[in-house]
This record gives sequence, C-alpha cells and structure tokens, in this order.
Amino acid sequence: MILSAMQSAILRLTGVKVEEVFASTDKICIEIADLVNEVAADIAKSHDWQALTKVEEVVVTGALAYDIPTDFDRMPVASSIDDKTNWFWGYFPFDDVNQWLSYKSGEYSIITPGGWIILGGELNFYPAPNGTAQYPYISNQWAIDEQGGKKAAFTADNDIFALDERLLTLGLIWRWQEQKDMAYAETMQTYEIALSQAQARDRGARTIRSRSTGPQLNTRMAYPWSLG
Repeated sequence: MILSAMQSAILRLTGVKVEEVFASTDKICIEIADLVNEVAADIAKSHDWQALTKVEEVVVTGALAYDIPTDFDRMPVASSIDDKTNWFWGYFPFDDVNQWLSYKSGEYSIITPGGWIILGGELNFYPAPNGTAQYPYISNQWAIDEQGGKKAAFTADNDIFALDERLLTLGLIWRWQEQKDMAYAETMQTYEIALSQAQARDRGARTIRSRSTGPQLNTRMAYPWSLG
C-alpha cells in the first residue's frame, strides 16, 4: 500500500511515524497527500513501463475515426500500429495535421494500408482501414484501489501503486525538500539512481528522446512515401 511509502517518507523527513495520511489533518500529511499523485505521475511518464502497457485492437467499421481507450495516456516510444492482415506493411504515423490533410485532399498517393494520427481524442486513419489495426499504448491508470479497480490517482491510504513504491518514498522526500527550499541535491540523486535502475530492469523504452537523428536500435522505420 502507498501508506507505507508515505509513512517512510514522513519518518525520514520529520522523525515521526504517522498512522494515516489522506485522512489526517497534520500539516505534513496534507502536504504529502497532495504531493504523492504528482510524484507518481512523474514516475509513470518517465518510462514506457511494462506494467502500464496495454494493447488495443480497433474494431474496423469502415470509418476514418475511432475512439481511443478511456485510460489512454500515450503511445510508447517507437511504437507502431500494425495491420494483422499484412505481415510487412503497417500504418505509418502522419507527421502532423497538415500532412494528414494533404493526403486526405488527394495531393499524394498513399501506400496501403495508410496512415494514422490522433486528433481530438480520436484515432484518425486515412484511408479508412479495411483490415485490422492493433497498437500498444501506455495506460494512465497507475493507481489500484482496495478492490483491485484501476484509476488515475490515489485517493486513499490503502491504494496500491502499479509500479515500485520505493520510488514514491524517494520521490516524495526530495520533492518535499525542494518545496521547502531545503537542500535536496543528494536525495534527488538517490531518487534518480533508483529510477534509472528500475527502468533498466524493465524492458520498456524511456520516454526521454535523443536529439540524434540517426537510426536507433530496436526501432522500426515508418514509410510515409508518396507514389505520385
């Protein structure tokens, strides 16, 4: 439970062990309860964690636009949308809205099965997919309640973090020290080392992108070629 992570952070910061946090009126508990969701969100967004990775399969209806999952946060780094009926070609990502509009207006020919872009909370294809489309995504539901239900924020002491709760403790310590204008360089470094180690143990991709424009290992090339 996240209670133990918050208790540990408060104990290290103040020398006092509290019995509850979310329901407490103590100043330190109010501050930690307010901060824990921000710390958890930062951890979740720092890496394409396997625990938060899901696969969505689009039920093709002939339409151009399809709803994305309600818990959708982002696509993983170097991810693609696959056409299960085509072993070689997948759907390529349009670079931006203007490119999507150019293809839709017929300015360029397009290789089957076509491309995709997320606009207005919908997954937009062009042309309309006539096969199948499936893609991985990162869920925003990193909190788990007492009944096992998943949600996008902690609301109670007995909630569980879907990732390493030790990272919550270390993140809470340096972030609280930062807010109080205290020295936090050492505790921040401890947190960053632990975060990096957790990322290394996980097989997902870090979401911090390199400035390099060259090809990277374990990535697939997209092909937004035109034929005319």
